[in-house]
Amino acid sequence: MRILFAAHQFFPEHSAGVEVVTLSLAKELKRRGHEPFVFAAKRSIPGSGIGPGEVQDYEYEGVPVRRVGRPEEGFARPYRLDYENEVMARRVREFVREMRPEIVHAQHFQGLSAEVIPAFKESGVPVIYTVTDFWAFCPVVDLRRHDGALCEGPELEHCVRCITSRHQGSRMKAVVQRTPDAAIRAGGAVSRTPLARLAHPLRQVRALGERPQRLRERMRLVDHFIAYTGLTRDLLLANGIGKGRIEVSHYGIDTSGIPEPPEDRPLPPPLRVGYVGTLAPHKGPDTLLRAFERAPDLDATLAVYGDPRRFPEYAEELREIAAGDGRVSFPGPFPREWIGEVLGGLDVLVAPSRWYENAPGVIFEAFAAGLPVVATDLGGLSEFVWHEENGLLFRLEDEEGLARQLERLCGEPDLLQKLRDGIGPVKTVGENVDELEALYGSLLREGG
Repeated sequence: MRILFAAHQFFPEHSAGVEVVTLSLAKELKRRGHEPFVFAAKRSIPGSGIGPGEVQDYEYEGVPVRRVGRPEEGFARPYRLDYENEVMARRVREFVREMRPEIVHAQHFQGLSAEVIPAFKESGVPVIYTVTDFWAFCPVVDLRRHDGALCEGPELEHCVRCITSRHQGSRMKAVVQRTPDAAIRAGGAVSRTPLARLAHPLRQVRALGERPQRLRERMRLVDHFIAYTGLTRDLLLANGIGKGRIEVSHYGIDTSGIPEPPEDRPLPPPLRVGYVGTLAPHKGPDTLLRAFERAPDLDATLAVYGDPRRFPEYAEELREIAAGDGRVSFPGPFPREWIGEVLGGLDVLVAPSRWYENAPGVIFEAFAAGLPVVATDLGGLSEFVWHEENGLLFRLEDEEGLARQLERLCGEPDLLQKLRDGIGPVKTVGENVDELEALYGSLLREGG
């Protein structure tokens, strides 16, 4: 089979969860004799070497890739390009004519826009969409509002504030912060009149207001949805997407670099605690550091792995929280091939996220290494981390609750081993591809 994967970004510059999963699937499919290739967007920013609509062709670890430059970013960019980018759709049509795929498997549409979906469908092939996050119904992707609250779908006044809040220090953010909700709703009403032609901000608000319906229309063309979690499935349905076409199935991971945990592992103290991931507010490592701060007598160490360059101000805040605590270290980022070694030096992994995680791979990697996970009790995490079976849960942003769970691991002699014993098998990339081969074949037979 010739399989086209579509994604919002790709290696070598980007190596987060979506990119890792996409590459792993493509390499395993190629190993089995299929022909996978990737179509992805790339940010058009200074130094990126690409402009809006421009094309780059290359090969990455044996997989052919075509990347197309995204529109320039900023408030001046027409917001409609977020979901209706005809240039991207045109580039898709060109690529499809060249590569002639039999299956299109989209991993993310951000940067590509939903306009590529009808472009794919024009070739008559089945389109699968793995919903790797909440872009399909959340303009800022993570369902975390500007005020820190979690939400379940778009509301115009909140969406306007969410988008502008991501542009720290901008004049537009300052203006929107001072604008009452009623005024934003009134602006939304005016944006739907001919007056919108006269003002760029009104055109932007109109495009934002029309986003949910336009995305629902395009998503009707998708043949099959894969949701990693029941939470994602429920949110899709609540936002009018995918009824009758969604299956819940999380991805598999490459376990080749993660050795079997030794049978004679030491038990604490000291308890070796780790955080592995992006050093960003929505990931919540500050909650973990404050939990350590609240437990000065905890006989434990904490290693915080992550790149401080992504969000430098937040990374500095983390260091300030941990200042003077000799138990805490910041080893920084590490190459992916070191994951087994890193996890082998820990007793427990903590996932303190303050957003609806969508099956984060580091949890599966921890389980493969025999590590229990302590996680926020939120959908997307609690579907995999089961309290007092293979891990422990604590309430959202509950620093004291997290500290108590860590203290239990130090103070209850049998708890850590009980949680280790409760970890079940982890789905591998090979098992994931087995499922996809069956799905691809089924869709092709239905289409035939």
